Amino acid sequence: MDGSFLKFWGEFLLQAAEGQRQVEELTRWVQSGFPSSGDLAELFKRCYGLSAGTSSAKEDHWQEATADFREALEAYAPLWGWVPLDRYDQLRVENEQLKAQLSEQARLVKRLEALIEDEDMGHVTMVARFQNLIEDQNRAFDKLMQKIVPPTKASDENQS
Repeated sequence: MDGSFLKFWGEFLLQAAEGQRQVEELTRWVQSGFPSSGDLAELFKRCYGLSAGTSSAKEDHWQEATADFREALEAYAPLWGWVPLDRYDQLRVENEQLKAQLSEQARLVKRLEALIEDEDMGHVTMVARFQNLIEDQNRAFDKLMQKIVPPTKASDENQS
């Protein structure tokens, strides 16, 4: 556990409660790569035991401390329910794609339901039309047979 990290957050949250710090300021500070100047940088230096100045050794300590802070932040952020912005953007795009897919599928389902309900394409209607077609063909066949073989002759032949 990084004690300096926890000390930083403790002091930051106390100052935020007193109205001295804003989360937006912290966000800008982290997104801009932890610049070594500004109010948050001073709080950071105090919590991580870094002294003021610009020597190369102090710069190395600054880089090491910010790397430790970033590592601790990445470890604690998920515990607090925070999501990195790039992951959030990825999930937002995926969500939009899934919504579009869902919308398209809902439109397709409605079109298919309309086809089923349509009296020209419905299952019940198709079966009824097929039965009517068979009946029409039977009547046409009977008429054809009556023209070819008159009914009186056909009945006489069957009796012999």
